[in-house]
Amino acid sequence: MIRVVIDVLFPLNYNCKFLNNNSTIFKLKKSILLIKKRKEYFMLTWKEVINFSVKGNPTPDKRVEKSEAEWQAQLTPEQFRITRQKGTERPHSGALCSIHDEGKYNCVCCDTPLFDSTIKFSSGTGWPSFTQPIKENAIKYERDTAFGMVRVEVMCNTCDGHLGHVFPDGPEPSGLRYCINSESMQLEKEISNDN
Repeated sequence: MIRVVIDVLFPLNYNCKFLNNNSTIFKLKKSILLIKKRKEYFMLTWKEVINFSVKGNPTPDKRVEKSEAEWQAQLTPEQFRITRQKGTERPHSGALCSIHDEGKYNCVCCDTPLFDSTIKFSSGTGWPSFTQPIKENAIKYERDTAFGMVRVEVMCNTCDGHLGHVFPDGPEPSGLRYCINSESMQLEKEISNDN
């Protein structure tokens, strides 16, 4: 049943290997239903990520701009180091790395929704990992040549806060792995209507 739904929404060579437990299957079903409900049938691929990093990013819904002093007053020292100075937290040290609660992961700087819990997965890398942003224009992409390698940096498209990097080694169908610093996000938990 899931294979049929996936083939309709994502007509790619879908690899079901990462669907290794009922929780993941439930999350995937829920994600597909949310996508259908919102009528947002986008799925970014590595090619589109590279195009954004080279040719320009999608226009954000809004912009938030503050001075360095304003950001420093608002954020903790570690949040400021990571989001405004392009730092990285140590692997497996972030509070959001092993949390799989339902909700939205918002930018710690401007509260813009960035990722949904239904697209989070355990990558084993030591940082929270996602397969897609919540919206195509939520993330900004830039070529990063720091440390003698070429990568694609991801930032909040609303406030330019550094989030982490995206890599083409994630699970199918998109093949993307957004490797994000916990300190750059805050989890807005979904309120359950269950009694």
